[in-house]
Amino acid sequence: MIPTAAIGQRENIPAALFLALLGMSAFTPIFAAGKLAGGVLPIVALVWLRFAGGAATILCIASVKKVPLHKQISPLWKLHLMRAVCGVGGLSCAVYAASVMPLADATAIGLTKGIFAIALAGLILKELVTGKHWIAGAMSMLGAYLVVQSADNVAQNSEMALAGAIAAIASALFMAAESLIMRYIAQREDTVTILAYVNVFAALFLAVPVIWLIAQDGVAMGDLLAFAWLGPLAIIGQSFNISAYRRAGAATLAPAFYATVVLSALFGYAVWGEVPGPEALVGALLILAGGAVLTLRLGR
Repeated sequence: MIPTAAIGQRENIPAALFLALLGMSAFTPIFAAGKLAGGVLPIVALVWLRFAGGAATILCIASVKKVPLHKQISPLWKLHLMRAVCGVGGLSCAVYAASVMPLADATAIGLTKGIFAIALAGLILKELVTGKHWIAGAMSMLGAYLVVQSADNVAQNSEMALAGAIAAIASALFMAAESLIMRYIAQREDTVTILAYVNVFAALFLAVPVIWLIAQDGVAMGDLLAFAWLGPLAIIGQSFNISAYRRAGAATLAPAFYATVVLSALFGYAVWGEVPGPEALVGALLILAGGAVLTLRLGR
């Protein structure tokens, strides 16, 4: 095992928040992949493309950097496997939710992962959860609520909307658990090893059912190649996220990830012409203010 001191870095909350923002920016189009695909590809195929492409990308990087992944099995392989399961579950639910609901709505519901992560970080990782974390979380959650309230889109199918909301909540639970596992592993192993294990495990886990589904539905190779960017982009996003977790705890970063709703609103405007209203602007300011609260150093 690589010593913690060799991997962990001194806490730097502003840098961690910036890295988390970059990671979220990379994942915004990934979560919207189901809607971008327009039903051409099944959700599970998109998720597999993301992990299979990610595995191919990170293994190439490992080869170039001469990281000896094949020489020994990681002592944390069970945690890597657990994270892969959480990653597959979280992404599948998130992509499905965004495909049947407005992107901002699905994203806002998924933001409940911050509350789950803060609670679990205190209970499981024994991280110090202070009033500052809860204040930041409350501000960011209120901001997310205002942003989603400003959306003009109304679901045409209430049953699909309900299914999407349930999927978004399930995604939040998966991702909250994954964030805790990532925090623990990020302090003990290098980035290439972490990314290689989670992407390879997830790709293998989904390979057989996806290949069968592709053959059964007659999915065109061109449609698959059109989403080949999912894997490499996810590796970039994961690299930023891992770097963020090395500089701040899961409880600190959880509220900051509420900024995803702002990024989703911007993406929705750029791709589908969704225009945020005044409430969305106020919500965005609250989310940014919540992140600012995390950087404050309170005196004793």
